[in-house]
Amino acid sequence: MKRLFCAVLACLLLSGCGWFEQKADVDFWCMDTFMNVKLWGSGAEKAAGELQTMMNDLHTTWSAANEQSLLGKLNVGMEVALTDEQQAVLDRAQALSRRTGGAFDPKMRAVSRAWGFYNLAYRVPEQADIDAALALEQWDLGAAMKGYAGEKAAAYLEQTGVDRGILSLGGNIQTYGEKPDGTPWQIAIQNPYGEDALGIISVQGTKSVVTSGSYQRCFEANGQFYHHILDPETGYPADSGLVSVTVICDEGMTADALSTALFVMGLEDGVEFWRSSDDFEAVFVTEDGGIYATAGVALSGCSYEVIQ
Repeated sequence: MKRLFCAVLACLLLSGCGWFEQKADVDFWCMDTFMNVKLWGSGAEKAAGELQTMMNDLHTTWSAANEQSLLGKLNVGMEVALTDEQQAVLDRAQALSRRTGGAFDPKMRAVSRAWGFYNLAYRVPEQADIDAALALEQWDLGAAMKGYAGEKAAAYLEQTGVDRGILSLGGNIQTYGEKPDGTPWQIAIQNPYGEDALGIISVQGTKSVVTSGSYQRCFEANGQFYHHILDPETGYPADSGLVSVTVICDEGMTADALSTALFVMGLEDGVEFWRSSDDFEAVFVTEDGGIYATAGVALSGCSYEVIQ
Protein backbone atom coordinates (compact mmCIF):
# COMPACT_ATOMS: atom_id res chain seq x y z
CA MET A 1 0.00 0.00 0.00
CA LYS A 2 0.93 3.58 -0.57
CA ARG A 3 4.22 5.21 -1.39
CA LEU A 4 4.50 8.71 -2.67
CA PHE A 5 7.68 10.29 -3.92
CA CYS A 6 9.82 12.00 -1.28
CA ALA A 7 12.84 13.87 -2.60
CA VAL A 8 16.18 14.22 -0.88
CA LEU A 9 17.83 17.63 -0.94
CA ALA A 10 21.29 18.91 -0.08
CA CYS A 11 23.15 15.63 0.18
CA LEU A 12 26.29 17.42 1.37
CA LEU A 13 28.60 17.18 -1.59
CA LEU A 14 31.91 18.24 -0.13
CA SER A 15 35.23 18.42 -1.92
CA GLY A 16 38.78 18.33 -0.72
CA CYS A 17 38.28 15.67 1.95
CA GLY A 18 40.00 12.37 1.38
CA TRP A 19 37.52 10.84 3.83
CA PHE A 20 34.91 11.06 1.07
CA GLU A 21 36.96 9.75 -1.84
CA GLN A 22 35.04 6.47 -1.93
CA LYS A 23 31.40 7.05 -2.69
CA ALA A 24 28.53 5.30 -4.43
CA ASP A 25 25.36 6.56 -6.08
CA VAL A 26 23.18 3.71 -7.33
CA ASP A 27 19.68 3.77 -8.88
CA PHE A 28 17.52 0.68 -9.26
CA TRP A 29 13.91 -0.51 -9.39
CA CYS A 30 12.64 -2.73 -6.58
CA MET A 31 9.44 -3.28 -4.58
CA ASP A 32 7.51 -1.66 -7.42
CA THR A 33 9.27 1.67 -6.95
CA PHE A 34 12.38 3.64 -7.85
CA MET A 35 15.18 3.41 -5.29
CA ASN A 36 18.43 5.32 -4.88
CA VAL A 37 21.35 4.62 -2.55
CA LYS A 38 24.05 7.22 -1.84
CA LEU A 39 26.94 6.14 0.39
CA TRP A 40 30.26 7.66 1.41
CA GLY A 41 33.20 5.92 3.05
CA SER A 42 35.39 2.85 2.74
CA GLY A 43 33.79 0.13 0.62
CA ALA A 44 30.88 2.34 -0.45
CA GLU A 45 30.44 0.73 -3.89
CA LYS A 46 30.49 -2.80 -2.48
CA ALA A 47 28.02 -1.84 0.25
CA ALA A 48 25.68 -0.23 -2.29
CA GLY A 49 25.67 -3.44 -4.30
CA GLU A 50 24.95 -5.47 -1.19
CA LEU A 51 22.05 -3.18 -0.32
CA GLN A 52 20.55 -3.62 -3.78
CA THR A 53 20.76 -7.39 -3.33
CA MET A 54 19.18 -7.04 0.10
CA MET A 55 16.23 -5.07 -1.30
CA ASN A 56 15.67 -7.62 -4.05
CA ASP A 57 15.79 -10.49 -1.54
CA LEU A 58 13.27 -8.75 0.72
CA HIS A 59 10.96 -8.21 -2.24
CA THR A 60 11.24 -11.87 -3.25
CA THR A 61 10.40 -13.00 0.29
CA TRP A 62 7.70 -10.50 1.27
CA SER A 63 5.83 -9.55 -1.91
CA ALA A 64 2.15 -10.30 -1.39
CA ALA A 65 1.68 -10.28 -5.17
CA ASN A 66 4.02 -13.27 -5.62
CA GLU A 67 2.30 -16.59 -4.98
CA GLN A 68 5.67 -18.23 -4.32
CA SER A 69 6.76 -15.70 -1.69
CA LEU A 70 6.46 -16.25 2.02
CA LEU A 71 3.30 -14.15 2.19
CA GLY A 72 1.92 -15.73 -0.96
CA LYS A 73 2.18 -19.14 0.64
CA LEU A 74 0.73 -18.00 3.96
CA ASN A 75 -2.21 -16.38 2.16
CA VAL A 76 -3.27 -19.68 0.61
CA GLY A 77 -2.94 -21.59 3.87
CA MET A 78 0.36 -23.33 3.21
CA GLU A 79 2.46 -24.35 6.20
CA VAL A 80 5.72 -22.42 6.13
CA ALA A 81 8.76 -22.91 8.35
CA LEU A 82 9.58 -19.36 9.43
CA THR A 83 13.03 -18.18 10.39
CA ASP A 84 13.37 -16.25 13.64
CA GLU A 85 13.74 -13.02 11.65
CA GLN A 86 10.63 -13.71 9.57
CA GLN A 87 8.58 -14.51 12.66
CA ALA A 88 9.82 -11.32 14.30
CA VAL A 89 8.68 -9.25 11.29
CA LEU A 90 5.19 -10.76 11.40
CA ASP A 91 5.01 -10.29 15.17
CA ARG A 92 6.05 -6.64 14.87
CA ALA A 93 3.44 -6.03 12.19
CA GLN A 94 0.71 -7.44 14.38
CA ALA A 95 1.98 -5.49 17.40
CA LEU A 96 1.82 -2.26 15.37
CA SER A 97 -1.71 -3.13 14.34
CA ARG A 98 -2.72 -3.57 17.97
CA ARG A 99 -0.93 -0.37 18.96
CA THR A 100 -2.87 1.65 16.38
CA GLY A 101 -6.21 0.05 17.15
CA GLY A 102 -6.22 -1.58 13.72
CA ALA A 103 -5.68 1.65 11.75
CA PHE A 104 -2.60 -0.12 10.39
CA ASP A 105 -3.70 -3.58 9.29
CA PRO A 106 -1.09 -5.98 7.81
CA LYS A 107 -3.80 -8.25 6.39
CA MET A 108 -5.43 -6.09 3.71
CA ARG A 109 -4.14 -7.90 0.63
CA ALA A 110 -7.53 -9.15 -0.56
CA VAL A 111 -9.15 -5.72 -0.11
CA SER A 112 -6.44 -3.89 -2.04
CA ARG A 113 -6.68 -6.49 -4.78
CA ALA A 114 -10.45 -5.98 -4.97
CA TRP A 115 -9.81 -2.31 -5.81
CA GLY A 116 -7.19 -3.19 -8.43
CA PHE A 117 -4.34 -1.33 -6.78
CA TYR A 118 -1.83 -4.11 -7.40
CA ASN A 119 -2.06 -4.34 -11.17
CA LEU A 120 -3.35 -0.76 -11.71
CA ALA A 121 -6.60 -2.20 -13.08
CA TYR A 122 -8.57 0.23 -10.93
CA ARG A 123 -12.23 -0.43 -10.25
CA VAL A 124 -14.87 0.28 -7.62
CA PRO A 125 -15.83 -3.10 -6.16
CA GLU A 126 -19.33 -4.05 -5.08
CA GLN A 127 -20.04 -3.95 -1.35
CA ALA A 128 -20.34 -7.73 -1.30
CA ASP A 129 -16.85 -8.02 -2.81
CA ILE A 130 -15.41 -5.66 -0.17
CA ASP A 131 -17.10 -7.59 2.65
CA ALA A 132 -15.75 -10.87 1.31
CA ALA A 133 -12.25 -9.42 0.95
CA LEU A 134 -12.25 -8.05 4.49
CA ALA A 135 -13.16 -11.48 5.80
CA LEU A 136 -10.14 -13.11 4.13
CA GLU A 137 -7.48 -11.32 6.24
CA GLN A 138 -4.62 -12.00 3.84
CA TRP A 139 -1.13 -10.75 4.66
CA ASP A 140 0.23 -7.65 2.93
CA LEU A 141 3.20 -5.77 4.38
CA GLY A 142 3.34 -3.13 1.66
CA ALA A 143 2.70 -0.47 4.33
CA ALA A 144 5.66 -1.63 6.42
CA MET A 145 8.24 -3.46 4.32
CA LYS A 146 10.10 -0.49 2.83
CA GLY A 147 10.48 0.89 6.32
CA TYR A 148 11.80 -2.45 7.52
CA ALA A 149 14.17 -2.50 4.55
CA GLY A 150 15.49 0.91 5.54
CA GLU A 151 16.22 -0.04 9.13
CA LYS A 152 17.75 -3.34 8.01
CA ALA A 153 19.98 -1.41 5.61
CA ALA A 154 21.10 0.92 8.41
CA ALA A 155 21.94 -2.07 10.61
CA TYR A 156 23.99 -3.56 7.77
CA LEU A 157 25.90 -0.32 7.20
CA GLU A 158 26.96 -0.33 10.85
CA GLN A 159 28.98 -3.47 10.06
CA THR A 160 30.81 -1.85 7.12
CA GLY A 161 33.35 0.92 6.61
CA VAL A 162 30.68 3.25 5.28
CA ASP A 163 30.61 6.51 7.20
CA ARG A 164 27.31 7.94 6.08
CA GLY A 165 24.56 7.49 3.56
CA ILE A 166 21.04 8.30 2.49
CA LEU A 167 18.60 5.88 0.89
CA SER A 168 15.49 6.83 -1.04
CA LEU A 169 13.13 3.83 -1.05
CA GLY A 170 10.06 5.12 -2.82
CA GLY A 171 8.28 7.37 -0.31
CA ASN A 172 10.68 6.26 2.42
CA ILE A 173 13.93 8.01 3.27
CA GLN A 174 16.53 6.33 5.46
CA THR A 175 19.49 8.34 6.65
CA TYR A 176 22.60 6.75 8.11
CA GLY A 177 25.26 8.47 10.17
CA GLU A 178 26.06 12.09 10.73
CA LYS A 179 27.02 14.73 8.23
CA PRO A 180 30.63 15.64 8.94
CA ASP A 181 29.94 19.37 9.01
CA GLY A 182 27.29 18.89 11.70
CA THR A 183 24.39 20.15 9.59
CA PRO A 184 21.24 18.02 9.37
CA TRP A 185 20.10 15.93 6.44
CA GLN A 186 17.54 17.89 4.43
CA ILE A 187 14.50 15.93 3.24
CA ALA A 188 11.73 17.42 1.12
CA ILE A 189 8.08 16.50 1.54
CA GLN A 190 6.21 16.23 -1.74
CA ASN A 191 3.54 18.87 -2.23
CA PRO A 192 0.22 16.99 -2.61
CA TYR A 193 -1.02 19.78 -4.87
CA GLY A 194 1.98 20.18 -7.16
CA GLU A 195 5.40 18.99 -8.26
CA ASP A 196 7.35 21.19 -5.88
CA ALA A 197 8.33 20.54 -2.28
CA LEU A 198 5.79 21.30 0.42
CA GLY A 199 8.52 21.89 3.00
CA ILE A 200 11.90 20.65 4.21
CA ILE A 201 12.42 18.39 7.22
CA SER A 202 15.82 18.44 8.91
CA VAL A 203 17.01 15.30 10.72
CA GLN A 204 20.24 14.42 12.49
CA GLY A 205 21.96 11.04 12.36
CA THR A 206 20.23 7.78 11.51
CA LYS A 207 16.50 8.31 11.00
CA SER A 208 13.60 7.04 8.96
CA VAL A 209 11.30 9.59 7.29
CA VAL A 210 8.20 8.10 5.66
CA THR A 211 5.34 9.84 3.88
CA SER A 212 1.94 8.37 3.05
CA GLY A 213 -0.34 10.29 0.72
CA SER A 214 -3.55 9.92 -1.24
CA TYR A 215 -2.21 11.22 -4.54
CA GLN A 216 0.03 8.51 -5.99
CA ARG A 217 -2.02 5.40 -6.65
CA CYS A 218 -5.45 6.85 -7.22
CA PHE A 219 -8.21 7.09 -9.81
CA GLU A 220 -11.54 8.73 -10.54
CA ALA A 221 -14.76 6.93 -11.37
CA ASN A 222 -18.15 8.57 -11.91
CA GLY A 223 -16.80 11.85 -10.58
CA GLN A 224 -15.50 10.29 -7.36
CA PHE A 225 -11.85 10.23 -6.27
CA TYR A 226 -10.43 6.98 -4.86
CA HIS A 227 -6.96 6.39 -3.39
CA HIS A 228 -5.01 3.37 -2.20
CA ILE A 229 -4.84 4.01 1.57
CA LEU A 230 -7.71 1.84 2.69
CA ASP A 231 -9.59 2.07 5.97
CA PRO A 232 -9.46 -1.42 7.54
CA GLU A 233 -12.90 -0.90 9.09
CA THR A 234 -14.77 -0.09 5.91
CA GLY A 235 -12.56 -1.46 3.14
CA TYR A 236 -12.90 1.87 1.33
CA PRO A 237 -10.25 4.58 0.83
CA ALA A 238 -9.77 6.38 4.13
CA ASP A 239 -11.92 9.51 4.32
CA SER A 240 -9.99 11.23 7.11
CA GLY A 241 -9.63 14.78 5.84
CA LEU A 242 -5.90 14.28 5.22
CA VAL A 243 -3.92 14.18 1.99
CA SER A 244 -0.56 13.20 3.48
CA VAL A 245 1.20 12.25 6.69
CA THR A 246 4.96 12.18 7.24
CA VAL A 247 6.48 10.31 10.19
CA ILE A 248 10.02 10.69 11.55
CA CYS A 249 11.20 7.81 13.71
CA ASP A 250 14.29 5.81 14.70
CA GLU A 251 12.66 2.57 13.49
CA GLY A 252 11.83 2.38 9.80
CA MET A 253 9.12 -0.26 10.09
CA THR A 254 7.39 1.73 12.82
CA ALA A 255 7.57 4.95 10.77
CA ASP A 256 6.14 3.17 7.75
CA ALA A 257 3.21 1.60 9.57
CA LEU A 258 2.41 4.74 11.56
CA SER A 259 2.31 6.97 8.48
CA THR A 260 -0.51 4.80 7.16
CA ALA A 261 -2.23 4.50 10.52
CA LEU A 262 -2.20 8.24 11.19
CA PHE A 263 -3.59 8.91 7.71
CA VAL A 264 -6.48 6.57 8.46
CA MET A 265 -7.03 8.10 11.91
CA GLY A 266 -7.22 11.68 10.68
CA LEU A 267 -5.77 14.81 12.26
CA GLU A 268 -7.58 14.87 15.60
CA ASP A 269 -7.14 11.21 16.49
CA GLY A 270 -3.65 11.19 14.99
CA VAL A 271 -2.59 14.07 17.23
CA GLU A 272 -3.97 12.32 20.30
CA PHE A 273 -2.09 9.17 19.31
CA TRP A 274 1.13 11.21 19.04
CA ARG A 275 0.53 12.73 22.46
CA SER A 276 0.25 9.26 23.96
CA SER A 277 3.50 8.14 22.26
CA ASP A 278 7.16 9.01 22.67
CA ASP A 279 8.92 7.48 19.68
CA PHE A 280 8.00 9.57 16.62
CA GLU A 281 7.21 13.00 15.22
CA ALA A 282 4.79 13.78 12.40
CA VAL A 283 3.62 16.29 9.80
CA PHE A 284 -0.04 16.27 8.76
CA VAL A 285 -1.41 17.92 5.60
CA THR A 286 -5.16 18.37 5.40
CA GLU A 287 -7.47 18.51 2.40
CA ASP A 288 -7.91 22.26 2.85
CA GLY A 289 -4.15 22.82 2.64
CA GLY A 290 -3.42 23.11 6.35
CA ILE A 291 -0.01 21.92 7.59
CA TYR A 292 0.42 20.71 11.17
CA ALA A 293 3.74 19.54 12.63
CA THR A 294 4.37 18.01 16.04
CA ALA A 295 6.63 19.93 18.37
CA GLY A 296 9.76 17.89 17.69
CA VAL A 297 9.79 18.38 13.90
CA ALA A 298 12.36 20.72 12.36
CA LEU A 299 10.31 21.94 9.40
CA SER A 300 11.14 24.86 7.10
CA GLY A 301 10.03 26.33 3.79
CA CYS A 302 6.33 26.55 4.67
CA SER A 303 3.88 28.02 7.15
CA TYR A 304 2.47 25.53 9.62
CA GLU A 305 0.83 25.12 13.01
CA VAL A 306 2.88 23.50 15.78
CA ILE A 307 1.18 20.68 17.66
CA GLN A 308 2.04 20.64 21.35
